[in-house]
Order: sequence, then C-alpha cells, then structure tokens
Amino acid sequence: MINFRYHVVSLVAVMLALAVGIALGGGPLQRTPDDDSSGGDTQTLVSAQAELAQLEQGTAFADDYTDQTADGVLDQALEDRAVTLLLLPGADDADVTQLTEMVDRAGGTVTARAALGEKLIDVGNRQLVSELAAQMASSAEDDLDLPADVSGYEQMGALMAHALVSHKAAGDDVDGTGESVLAGLTAADLLTGADAIDARGSLVLVVAGEPYGSADERDGAGSIVSSLLSVLDEHCDGVVLVGPVASSAEDGLVGTVRADPTTSDVVSTVDAVERTAGAVTAVLALREEADGKSGHYGTSEAPDGAIPGAKGD
Repeated sequence: MINFRYHVVSLVAVMLALAVGIALGGGPLQRTPDDDSSGGDTQTLVSAQAELAQLEQGTAFADDYTDQTADGVLDQALEDRAVTLLLLPGADDADVTQLTEMVDRAGGTVTARAALGEKLIDVGNRQLVSELAAQMASSAEDDLDLPADVSGYEQMGALMAHALVSHKAAGDDVDGTGESVLAGLTAADLLTGADAIDARGSLVLVVAGEPYGSADERDGAGSIVSSLLSVLDEHCDGVVLVGPVASSAEDGLVGTVRADPTTSDVVSTVDAVERTAGAVTAVLALREEADGKSGHYGTSEAPDGAIPGAKGD
C-alpha cells in the first residue's frame, strides 16, 4: 500500500513544487530591472500568464486526483480513532474543513475541537499564563502528576492535556477537573470553542497558519507551541502539527518545531496542508503516530519526504 501512496502523492508534490516556486517569486512572474526600465515586455507577460494558467490547471488536477484516490490511500487508517483538533491562531478554515473530512474518510472522528487564543502563544503574556497555570494546577493537583520544577507552559500543557486528550483509542469523557480547566482557559480568553467536546481524542491534529507578527513574536510563539505540543504528546498516542508551506520557514511554527531537537523527536509535522495531498499526508502521519513513529513530511523542506515511508523508513 505504501508504494501506491507514494506514487499518488509524489505526483502532487511535483505540481506543488512548481507552485511554491511562483509563490516565492522564482517563477515566470518574477520581474527584473530590465522590465522596469523598459516598461515591460508584453509578450513575456502574456507568456507568463499562460504558464500561470497552465500551472493552476495542473494543481487543480493534482488536487482532484488526490481527492478521488484518497479513500484507497487512507485505507481506514484511523478506524475507530478519536481525534482532538486544535486550531492555532491564523489556521485557515478551508484547511480545517478538508482535514476534518479526511479524518472522517479514514474511519476516524473528530470528537474534540478547540482554538488556542493569540494570548496563549503571545510571549508578552508569559507571566499571566504561568500564574494562571500555577493556580489551576494547584486546584487540580490530585488529578495531575507534575514534577515540582516544571515551567508555566509545561503546567499549562499538562492541564490542557487532562482536559483534551486521552490514551484510549476511541476517546474518553471529560471529567470534572477537565471541565474546570476548560472553563478557566475560556474565561481567560486563552481557549475558545471548547464547549462542544464529545470525547477527548487519543490522537491530536494541530493546525497552524502562516507566520505573523514581529520576529520576536514569531520566535516566542514557536517556542511556546513547541513546549505545549511536547507535553500534550506525553498524554496521548500522538501529535501531528500541520500548516501551509509558509509555516515550514525558519520563523514558522512548523519550521520551529522541526528545529527543536526534543519536540521534533516525538511530534510529527506536515507542511503544504493547503493542498489536498497535504491533508491526506496529515492523516497518514496520525496513523504513524498511533503506531509510535514520528516524522516530518511534505515539500522539499520536509526532512522525511513527501509521505511516511517515502524514504524507505
């Protein structure tokens, strides 16, 4: 099955590589100093527009092909699995919708969904988050097993884990402590949408958006997210962070997690989630996490290839 998966997604990867080239200004629409001085070459522009139209048709075909073959590729990879879906600030609604659909097509169910607020991953709120985490952890100490020397964000990650994730494959109910944690996070505007949780998922799919804010804000957000996901992973069967191509940059959330030697060993990542192939790969990565394997997949920025098993691991 993995060979079939590899060939399907590789086709999309070729199209995606071309699209990324244009998006970064390296494609036929890139202007040169000569263009500015001469007023532009009409024929060159027409040719570039034609190439762009062909590229758009090609990527549309690749997306449609991947969608039509997805059921065979996924092969009930998440059968009877409960999934917790966490949205980071900037996550694209269309990406979230497609990811949810792919989880369903793989036999799994998104049983819990919540969005992390900007305040939670804003390094300027470090003291607020740490104090709130300490207060809630003190109230819930009988239900939490925390070392005395953990950081505020590690405490927060453990609290979120208790409320949102489980090691039970088919999910688990939220207990009284979990409900109190969710209520506290919601009241502090650190979490939204956590009032409709059917069950805590055993696998966690975290959706990032494109990088935003200043360099310091991006660096701080990346460090916070990496810390939170590492703790979440300890309390469930696996975590996968996904995002668009831009998120794999050095200052993007996917790129930051990949560069963290501790978190990258236990949390998987997928870039190019704006493409259908990225959504399919995200589900395959969840399956790998369920089997105790972590990796980093997607475009050429991904060290482990297009999909799990692409490099023969």
